[in-house]
Order: sequence, then C-alpha cells, then structure tokens
Amino acid sequence: MRYLAMTLAVGALVAIGAAESAASAEQLADLPGRGRPALALGGAALTLLGFILSVAVYAALGWFVARLALDEGLALRTGAVVGLVAGFLGGTVRALFVRDYLSETVSRFGIPDEFTTWSLAVFVLLSILVSAAAGGAITWLSFRSARGRSPRPRT
Repeated sequence: MRYLAMTLAVGALVAIGAAESAASAEQLADLPGRGRPALALGGAALTLLGFILSVAVYAALGWFVARLALDEGLALRTGAVVGLVAGFLGGTVRALFVRDYLSETVSRFGIPDEFTTWSLAVFVLLSILVSAAAGGAITWLSFRSARGRSPRPRT
C-alpha cells in the first residue's frame, strides 16, 4: 500500500512540475526574438500554485504513512525517496521543456552547446537534491502532525 502511495505521489509531483514547465516554456516561446523573460504576476502565481500543490502532495503522503502506523524514520525515508524519483523525473521533464530556449540563448553568445547540456544536468541534479530534502522534511512533519492528533494506545 505504501508503494502505491509513493507511486501516486511521484506521478502527481511530476504532473504538477510538467504543467508548470509547459506553461513557462510557452511563455518563453512567445517572447519576441527569444528575448529576456520578464518577471510577471502570472508566472509568479503559477510557481506559487505549483509549490502549494507539491507541499500538499508530500503532506498527504506523510498523513497516509501515519495512518499505516509506520515509524518516523520510514516516513522520512518515504518522502526522501519520493523526492529523489520525482526530482529526477520532474527535473528531466523541466529541462527538456527549456532546452531549446536555453540553447538558443547560449549560442547567441558563442558558447558551445555542451554548456547547455551541463547546465541542464546540474539543474536536474539540484532538482533531485532539493526534492529529496524537501520531500523528506515535509513528509516527516506531516507524519508528526498526523500522529500528534491521533489517539495513542494506553500502556
């Protein structure tokens, strides 16, 4: 049951990231001459919504693990593993969405294409690390919160 919850959480997180990336890539594609993107309220709202939904997924995972009567360490590891997988898959999807824009921008400065590849590889690596850390922390906090409200057996 835990593995099903983990799989569903990864799927939801990747879908959230992919939707956000697709919208961002569309905004980048609409720029005249592939110019510098401007900070806009719509983009910030989209990022905030993606963040809130992602936190909700990890929180739900922590709550679910608490309902399975598993321990804190397993809750932390569950969130971290979900974060690792979602960070890898989601980071890769995001990198694919922005690769063309980044490649075109970098090539205007005469920088080799390898720079784009390495930049995106670093981006994916950072996505993995941040997602694992945040996923573990949020899942653990949610687990603790759910456990704090559940009735304790008398000993």
